[in-house]
Amino acid sequence: MNFLLTFLSSMIISFISYPLVKRIAFKFDAVSYPSKERHIHTKPMPLLGGLSIVFGLFVSVFLNYLLNKEFVADLKLIGLLSGLLIIVVVGVLDDIFELKAYMKGLAQLIAGFVVIFISGSTINSFTNPFNTSEVIQLPAILAIIITIIWILALTNAFNFIDGLDGLSAGTGAICAITMLAVSLVRPDAYLVGTYSGIIVAALAGACLGFLPFNFNPAKIFIGETGAAFIGFTLAVISIQGTFKSFTAISLFIPLFAFGLPIIDIVLAIFRRIKNKKPIYIGDREHIHHKLIGLGLSHRFSVLALYAASILMGIFSVILSASGMRYIWLLLIIFILILIASILFLYLPRKKAVKELQPEETNEEKN
Repeated sequence: MNFLLTFLSSMIISFISYPLVKRIAFKFDAVSYPSKERHIHTKPMPLLGGLSIVFGLFVSVFLNYLLNKEFVADLKLIGLLSGLLIIVVVGVLDDIFELKAYMKGLAQLIAGFVVIFISGSTINSFTNPFNTSEVIQLPAILAIIITIIWILALTNAFNFIDGLDGLSAGTGAICAITMLAVSLVRPDAYLVGTYSGIIVAALAGACLGFLPFNFNPAKIFIGETGAAFIGFTLAVISIQGTFKSFTAISLFIPLFAFGLPIIDIVLAIFRRIKNKKPIYIGDREHIHHKLIGLGLSHRFSVLALYAASILMGIFSVILSASGMRYIWLLLIIFILILIASILFLYLPRKKAVKELQPEETNEEKN
């Protein structure tokens, strides 16, 4: 099977599994009830939609194992699937029983260590971007720590952006397609082979097969099962594929490719530390909440964030194809866009609230 067949088979499996997944969600009462503090939806919605993505990826990978001679079930694949099995089991339990945050965090930590233990995949070296002839080798302990942080951060980043219909699944598809393009155009593509491309093609197809049922107005939510599954898969594949290189751009490609979820989780962490709130406690201050607060419709907000993800994906592909040629130009453009976006989304809203407070108080007195 090639990338296209993998993509199509995964998309079809994900799409046709929707009725079964929805039935399972209602059978086990895996339902999201609206909360004024966090949620946009106003009526109970079935969860476990992420199982469609799980089915799509697992079946298409199995078909590759059977039909694709170039696709070998080596330790990288076994490590990834073993970690994903933990993520899926805990995700399903959370969608049904609402597990404590520390339980999910501990499970993600174990899943990350399982991947490292079985596959040996770590971020252990990279080229100095200021001196491309110098390869920086990380001590084993530091490599493991950085790898675990990366896996936990990206896994939870997709949970953090899972606040609007179709946002997590659509962004996951864009990121996966970006990584597929990167694996095809990079000058040292031979280092990665077909493995990473097959996995991200399967993930992209699974996300897009599920998206028609998850896009606004959603019929089913992706849940912890799907959001964590997407983030964990992309995190591990970026380690096994993108970081497996001695080119300086290997350090920057994932940062661009996964720009939206990374930016959102970084802002959330800083915001909650500043407000002296636990990092794991949700709020309505994410980027997608801000867009809704500015008056954008649900669909337009999601499409705007898709466009942002696509733009950052294009930056990532350009880096892969051109090497270091445009790295500093793209970094400057990226930083300027990021600063402008943060100022637009956050500062004007705070001023507007302060100006409206006296009028609102008078109305309340009247």
